[in-house]
Amino acid sequence: MSCKMNAQGKVEGLLSVWMVFVIALLGAEASAAAKELQNCASCHAEQVADWQSSHHFHAMAQANSATNVGDFSNQSVAFEGGSATFNTVDGQYSITMPGLDGKQAEYKVAHTFGYHPLQQYMFEQEPGKFQLFPFAWDARTKAEGGQRWFVLHPEQGPNDEFHWSQMGQNWNQMCADCHSTEFRKGFDVEKNKYQSTYSEINVSCAACHGDGSEHLRWAAGDKTIEQKGYPNYIGSQTPLFRADDEGLMKNIAALKPSKQVDVCASCHARRAPFSDQSQPDDFHHTYQPSLITPDLYHVDGQIWDEDYVWGSFLQSKMHQAGVTCTNCHNPHSGGLKLPGNQLCTQCHEVSQYDAKTHHGHQANTQGAYCVDCHMPATTYMQVDDRRDHAFKVPRPDLTQSVGAPNACNGCHEDKAPAWAEQAIREWHPDSLYMGSEHFAQAFHKAAAGAADAGQELTKIAQNPQYPDIIRASALQRMAQTPGRNAIVAIARAVRDDDPLKRQAAITAAAPYPMPDQWRMLNSLLDDPRLPVRVEAARALAQMLVQPPETSLLPEDKKRLESALAEYREVQAYAADRGFSHTNLGNLEQIFGRSRNAEKLYRKAIEVEPIFIPAYVNLADLYRERRDEDEARAILTQALAIQPEAATVQYAMAMSYVRSGDKAKATGFLKQAASGVDPNPRFVYTYALLLQDLGDGKNARQQLQRAYTLDPMNPDVSYSLTISYQASGDYRQALHYANKLAELVPNNAQVEQLIQQIKQQSAAQ
Repeated sequence: MSCKMNAQGKVEGLLSVWMVFVIALLGAEASAAAKELQNCASCHAEQVADWQSSHHFHAMAQANSATNVGDFSNQSVAFEGGSATFNTVDGQYSITMPGLDGKQAEYKVAHTFGYHPLQQYMFEQEPGKFQLFPFAWDARTKAEGGQRWFVLHPEQGPNDEFHWSQMGQNWNQMCADCHSTEFRKGFDVEKNKYQSTYSEINVSCAACHGDGSEHLRWAAGDKTIEQKGYPNYIGSQTPLFRADDEGLMKNIAALKPSKQVDVCASCHARRAPFSDQSQPDDFHHTYQPSLITPDLYHVDGQIWDEDYVWGSFLQSKMHQAGVTCTNCHNPHSGGLKLPGNQLCTQCHEVSQYDAKTHHGHQANTQGAYCVDCHMPATTYMQVDDRRDHAFKVPRPDLTQSVGAPNACNGCHEDKAPAWAEQAIREWHPDSLYMGSEHFAQAFHKAAAGAADAGQELTKIAQNPQYPDIIRASALQRMAQTPGRNAIVAIARAVRDDDPLKRQAAITAAAPYPMPDQWRMLNSLLDDPRLPVRVEAARALAQMLVQPPETSLLPEDKKRLESALAEYREVQAYAADRGFSHTNLGNLEQIFGRSRNAEKLYRKAIEVEPIFIPAYVNLADLYRERRDEDEARAILTQALAIQPEAATVQYAMAMSYVRSGDKAKATGFLKQAASGVDPNPRFVYTYALLLQDLGDGKNARQQLQRAYTLDPMNPDVSYSLTISYQASGDYRQALHYANKLAELVPNNAQVEQLIQQIKQQSAAQ
């Protein structure tokens, strides 16, 4: 009791200072926050003090002199052909900038967002709906290039998702659930308005610990309360690791089951929310996490897009061994527990790892720090360096074979990857890593469509030596390589305890006939995880409209309909985005309810006019009705919003082809096939149309482009073979015919074609 009283005495001296700051920080919301602070700080003064120095504390706040770090003294920055000016009038911050009509408009700053290395700002676009300004204050020092205003996304136009006026910069559905506590989105789709709420404006105690009422009762002496009022442990699994006699890292104490990584993942993961969060550790129920996909990660799993740590950390040996976030980070301040290499050498032997014999660099120079090689940084939002948490060994050999970046050449940009590989081999001649097998090789084959990609992916998906997230990511890629081995891998994944593999199994099963998908996936309709249940329901929805011979038993029909009802609820939660209505429209199309689907696609366009898939799907619906005029009208509307949208140009071209106007189709197909990263299918289709129009020379040029983009597509190799054969270039025809034989081995027709070309060549 005396210790508790002493702590209380210290806290009371601090609380008066804290309360003043909290009131300045939160404004009208201060009373509830102050009460929570007082409750927590009465026993946890040190933790509360740490928290007040954290990014969590500064995640969001009312904009005022206590929270703002930017210069609002009539500063200006160039923006969208004009300028933006940052001012303060009677303590109110405002930004004057070109509005959507191009005219200068003044916007009041409502909230600050973060504080270092940059601070963003929010305004109320309409009652309850908050948007992020397109500017940020660079909070770094002048010596670091900071203390300036800059435009976050200067390349974004008004019809781009991350333009300040669009949903990509909307606080209510993009940012709020991670930057405030116990957030409830509260979107009314009928009124198209938000009534969002939160218990704390920033990331407070309840965000990680949950409802503290039971804990307070326990602290007050209620002996009926178990686990101190927090049933789920979220601390470290073990305090430290030490090398054993064989040099292997072992935990110094038995690993405790902990929900810590799931709690942190709620915000520090790339994921899609399926509902408001009910508990801090309910990650796999509330969210569908992203796997290691080409649009988010490099082929070897290094971060590329903004991936937020979790997906990287799950790949690591650290995670496999039982390391959790708080082995390195103070959970309340967020800061590192120790400086520099001391953080790593609290577990890893100093003499072995913090030595030139290991890292090859002079002490205290770049390259001598563990993070330089094992946690390379990627810069986001122009000034925010974030480190990869997969703790990978640099692999310049993979740079050469699959194009993955490596930390060595990240610093030594003037050197070749082969130079870096040689240097590492000289330092570590007995390295177990350099030249060893890596999942990146299989992922690279999958991206290239290699003939043996399916076999390689199957090995990874079923190999327990790989992290679960890698096995799941391999399984997801197997949607492109269906076959007997894939079916076995899917069946095993469906029964796996890991929800990531069950999630990936749904994608992997997509190429198979619906009755086969049912046999593989129907057990997932009862999955304990909401994202798995609803995605399985979406995948199996067609079973409700199958012919009588494959119709479901009444109990199975009920299971599927129940999971589909949850799927609709998930889409309703995201009703402020165009994709939700489009998804529901696609579901209505499966059930043959075309009129309902049409309304939903139009609702998607109303809610988010720049969401192009809604236009394309609606045009396809009109195609099914054989109403090409209506299809082209909606595609024309889409092109007015996104003139460069290749999917729209392609759909427009196909509409003109169906109407017999190939001349008009050619222009749209040419545009669809252009660009720096064109869809190989669009290029191939453009080539076929040119060939049909008698332009063999240009057709072959486009076929060559399609082959470069997709060399493993047998249709492209076949078309090139026939085109060169028709032109009399039998050497080139034979070249592509042999390529075709590699892609489609033991095919009698291909062998016959090769012999025919050889005979034609000999007779020439």
